Amino acid sequence: METKNRNGINVIEAGDGKVLRRISDGLIVGSEIYLGYTYYLGGERLEEPLFEIPEHYEETDMPEDSLPESVRQVK
Repeated sequence: METKNRNGINVIEAGDGKVLRRISDGLIVGSEIYLGYTYYLGGERLEEPLFEIPEHYEETDMPEDSLPESVRQVK
């Protein structure tokens, strides 16, 4: 997992074959996320927006069902 700054915005990128998952609710956001304010956690609207930081996310293996069929056949 790598954090970069693009035009003043923090971006987290997962490594190859990995995705990012929000620790608090398990939401998988893909291989890259631009950090900012979130208004929902676990499908529930927050009373106040939460400013997200890299520590709110963890890198995990890409779920098998999200891989393209051509990649699954090679495994």
